Amino acid sequence: MGIPNGYNTTPSFMFSEQIASLLGAAHTVYMVDSNAGVDTNDGMSWESCVKKMSIAMALSHADIAAADKLGYAARNVILFKGDQTATAEGEDLTKLAQKTDVIGIGSTDWKDKPQLIGNIVVGATTSYMGCKFHNIMFKGPVLVGGDIITLTGQHGISFNNCEFMADSTTAATAAVLATACVGLEFRKCVTKGAFSDAVIELGAGQADDFLVEDCLIQGANMGIDIGAATFAVGKYGMIKNNVIASTLACINDASNKVYVIGNRGMTLATSGGATIAGAVVCNVQLAQDNRFTTSNKTNMVYPAQDALA
Repeated sequence: MGIPNGYNTTPSFMFSEQIASLLGAAHTVYMVDSNAGVDTNDGMSWESCVKKMSIAMALSHADIAAADKLGYAARNVILFKGDQTATAEGEDLTKLAQKTDVIGIGSTDWKDKPQLIGNIVVGATTSYMGCKFHNIMFKGPVLVGGDIITLTGQHGISFNNCEFMADSTTAATAAVLATACVGLEFRKCVTKGAFSDAVIELGAGQADDFLVEDCLIQGANMGIDIGAATFAVGKYGMIKNNVIASTLACINDASNKVYVIGNRGMTLATSGGATIAGAVVCNVQLAQDNRFTTSNKTNMVYPAQDALA
């Protein structure tokens, strides 16, 4: 398919070979323009694009389910363009689309990403496995707050080069709250604003292959909180090469089943002694090469390096 007309190839998100490959291999491509779209359109071109993301999600999900053997093993793409800046321009999503890559193009004001405003709450009733978001800004409604995205029992969901904005009048509590979601991934994402709860939080249930890598995570509570989540042997999670700025712990892994490697964290919490528990709680045997600054310790190495024999 090549680079679609209107794609904004700016330095912060060049049209990568990976995205070009997704378009080239797509079974069907749908197009959303939250300004110019019409929801009775078929979404198959910019001239016949739809307005709401929920319409495109439904079209893509049904298309995969109805596809022949070749199509069912493939993936779809949704191209999303729009500059939503007010709550009334957004929508609350309750459904995603299976095996679909949602790719943000164009810009919102001076930012080179489209913005999707609303609370996304997806339960476990229907499987939307493998829905992936690329280059999109997510923002909570102005007066509602709450978690921007809440997922239950959805597997293979990922966010790549996305932003999560908590700076509405009523700040969002979390960017993403996921319960019993296997294969949840965040790569090169940024969170902004005073999230009042953990920015990324895992609830109870299986969370195999959880990944947070190369992200900037900012919030007014915890950074990443892994509560009662469980991980199968050989399918542990990984938190790697992130910068995390929080008020409480940067990383709290109660499962003790997540690799914590190469992170840099800053917190207003007290360090809690040599283990700097105010900044990080995890399985020390799964941690390497992290550094944290707390209210009473500066640039502490975690775990502390043993003396050479």
